[in-house]
Amino acid sequence: MQPTRLLAAGLCAAAAFAACSSAHAASGGFAPGSGTLDARPLSVHVPAGTLSPLSSTMPPLLLRREDGAGPVYYLASGLGVPRYGIADLPGAAAWRVVPDADCASLVPVALDEVKQASVQVVTVQQNPLPMACAAAFEGSCTSRDQRLRIGTTFQGTRRTARAGGGFFGTEGKITTTFHTGVRTLTIEHLPSGRQWRMDEALQDSAAYSAPQTAIRYLPEWQRVLLLGVSTGTEGAQGRCIALPPS
Repeated sequence: MQPTRLLAAGLCAAAAFAACSSAHAASGGFAPGSGTLDARPLSVHVPAGTLSPLSSTMPPLLLRREDGAGPVYYLASGLGVPRYGIADLPGAAAWRVVPDADCASLVPVALDEVKQASVQVVTVQQNPLPMACAAAFEGSCTSRDQRLRIGTTFQGTRRTARAGGGFFGTEGKITTTFHTGVRTLTIEHLPSGRQWRMDEALQDSAAYSAPQTAIRYLPEWQRVLLLGVSTGTEGAQGRCIALPPS
């Protein structure tokens, strides 16, 4: 694995965590959702004492290895970069993404497997989804292969007020927008027009979920992984969408 790429991806994930963690502390996140796409629970085993891959505030890295039969994808949480003095986080773990007839599952693997030179981090430039996908309060993006659209919309009311700025709210007063209503995240398969929708209820909140790196599109398999994008009664949920053939 190339350490510079891993470092860049790790810093990007850390930035996403810093940007989103306060939002998740104040908002309830997206509900599980419904729609016409085939979305199923993502089968994943999280060994005791390890980090979970189902976190939209600290999503796992996506890694890829090429072999004769096509790509092999991995997810890794808490992976360090020894060359730069960055150790693995306590509980660091890795999984191989295994496609199946239903959709896909995450199978735990040893960390050494994802540290092989043949395993590369999927960089921002290589990601099938632009980094802006699902990052803004409202907006839409299209996958690089023009087959998937991800958008967020809002229905409700807005008000502005002066509030503490900065990550901890201690950097002076800034004008802040507070929302009351429903924000909807839609994943649409453009060739078929089929969709999956998830709603986030906001009550006079300046915070909102921004799960861009928790949505992973694997175009070779026509699979979309939702890694903790929605929450249910038992906490963060993993889902896998098997896109229709086209």
